Amino acid sequence: MAKERVTVCVPPCDPGDVVEAIGAAMAPYDYNRDAGVGDPDVETWWDYWQIDGRGCEFLVVPGHEDDPRLIRGAKALSGEPRNVPPSLCDGGPRALLDLEPPRAQAAARARRAFEAWQDFSAAYPPALPSSHFWARHFADPEGYPREQLLEDYRTQPAIVALGNNPDLGELIGHDPVARLTGDVEAYVRSAADEALPSNALLTLDGRWLDVANAQRRRHFNDYLDALPADTLVVRVLYHG
Repeated sequence: MAKERVTVCVPPCDPGDVVEAIGAAMAPYDYNRDAGVGDPDVETWWDYWQIDGRGCEFLVVPGHEDDPRLIRGAKALSGEPRNVPPSLCDGGPRALLDLEPPRAQAAARARRAFEAWQDFSAAYPPALPSSHFWARHFADPEGYPREQLLEDYRTQPAIVALGNNPDLGELIGHDPVARLTGDVEAYVRSAADEALPSNALLTLDGRWLDVANAQRRRHFNDYLDALPADTLVVRVLYHG
């Protein structure tokens, strides 16, 4: 049992009808539903939910912070009151959600990290990713124990130097040899795709899609971008 978020898409409706509209969209995935003959057999389920995008709220398009169509849940799933800043919301019409800045910021950070590692590592002998050492360990666990693989990875000159540069290490992150190589544009696009998705997406036609890999994250972004401007897009926290 866990608490996760699904981004729910529903047709436009009056603000007072939003909860009912989301409930209708979520209903086929209710753990306690009475499944009828011919109803789809779904793997995803929930037993309670709440409009609550805390930590992954949408940015509001500047100048529209007071639009009454914006959705801000008054309470968290725990029942605690929430105070959502005017610049953020849990959802609203797709046209009022400023989707691009989080993606642009993620892309810019990814590009900085990629280029910083390439410039930094060029001064040292080529390093190997941790997966190289783990493969040796799994092929011969006794002959090449875990302690040795960690030592061999960490003592590579570029990795040692990175450990002595905490500011750069914070930007670059873990195991840069594995991540920050290859096609920089593909890496940057992948980072941008990660900025907006929640654990799942509930589409207008009622499909619940787990957002569990790069392909699904790309689809999440493309789907939101293509929605009609008045479609409601809402972050929902559920227990399932």
